[in-house]
Amino acid sequence: MNKLFKIFVAASFISIHANALSLQTVFDNQKKAAFPDTCEMQMRTTVTLPGMPSQVINVALLTAGESKSITTIKSSMMQMEMVQNNGRMKVTDLKTGKKLPAQNMPAQNPADVNKQMGSPEDYNNPIAEGNFWKLTPKDPAKPTLYYSQKNKRVMKMNVVVNGVGSVSEFEYCDNSCSLPGTLKKVTIKTNSPQGGESTVALEVLKAKQRHLLPMKIFNVE
Repeated sequence: MNKLFKIFVAASFISIHANALSLQTVFDNQKKAAFPDTCEMQMRTTVTLPGMPSQVINVALLTAGESKSITTIKSSMMQMEMVQNNGRMKVTDLKTGKKLPAQNMPAQNPADVNKQMGSPEDYNNPIAEGNFWKLTPKDPAKPTLYYSQKNKRVMKMNVVVNGVGSVSEFEYCDNSCSLPGTLKKVTIKTNSPQGGESTVALEVLKAKQRHLLPMKIFNVE
């Protein structure tokens, strides 16, 4: 009996590890969700705060590599253009035409969620949990990820900042999109310390790869 039990345990151990998911596989597949470095995008962000009407912000983004971008933001509260070039940014108020002096700021793409997820070295080995694989960070300040082996993407991300929990849920484009597999929508729900829940929903309405762009449009002087 002991011999049979040992064989069963060994077989179970081999089976579990044969079906295990590697961290590298998760991050290699998630890289496929990233947008091209040179890309044109139309996005809509809807912000809903407790007890307040929703605010809609429309964003147009044109990027040329990782260091150059033009972001146009239009909402009921503001209309502005931000040009970023190698860490320098110029802001123009589109209502008045007034320009602010260039300042140093890192380039940011709100649809680039992969950067928030870190790297394989930041996580413990995935553990099966329901329909997902759960990736627990070694540093509690980093997010917990939930990966779908069927979709080959991270579908949910939990993070706690200053004791406040935030949950992000992701949707990705299918083959009908011009850039299949890239981010389609992210919904971020955060519990407010004052009570209630705030929601930020970012939708990528259109995205297409661009190639050669005139560098003069990214002038910040």
